[in-house]
Amino acid sequence: MEDRILPPKRNICREEKDAGELFTLYDGWAFTYKLLPDGRRQILDFLLPGSFIGLHMLWFKAMPHSAQTLTSVSLCVFDKEKFRDLLRHKPAYEWGLLRYSASCQAYRNERLLDLGRRTAKERIGRLALELHDHLAERNLAHRGSFPFHLRHEHIADALGLAKIPVGHALQSLRQEGLMEVGHDTARILDLKGLRKLTGYTRRHALKRH
Repeated sequence: MEDRILPPKRNICREEKDAGELFTLYDGWAFTYKLLPDGRRQILDFLLPGSFIGLHMLWFKAMPHSAQTLTSVSLCVFDKEKFRDLLRHKPAYEWGLLRYSASCQAYRNERLLDLGRRTAKERIGRLALELHDHLAERNLAHRGSFPFHLRHEHIADALGLAKIPVGHALQSLRQEGLMEVGHDTARILDLKGLRKLTGYTRRHALKRH
């Protein structure tokens, strides 16, 4: 295991490429994504401290998506083959990965529901609550305020929206006294109200580590 520091906008791994390493995100933010041939991007997941990156390489020959840093990040790097050996000899670690994978699948199911049925305000509000709860578990959220490194284009690419509707939805959420977004920070102004609007409950707060 070794540590690695990467600057923002740097690819950690690339779609369809083989990789001999796996990572855990120790500090900073990243995201996974796929690109269409014309350059359009779909962000699949936002990666926060504690997230695994590249677990697919334990089973597949190539990555099914790319991962890129959003901020400067610190990574713990594992050799793929040594990590496999660790799992063989430590069943508790294998169980932990299974639990993590199940949580990620539940998260993806909620995101599909976002894309298919929820309004722009509901999608953004749920994303904010998910990030808030994950960061709160690591004592990185205080009295509703938490780091928020996403720009309008990141929110749009993750939630199936255009940038202009994202701006309108954020403005509406602020005017309704539910949440507000500043530069690299966000604040939930009415936790109960935002949960009611979005249908988000603690059972949706997934353990991402």
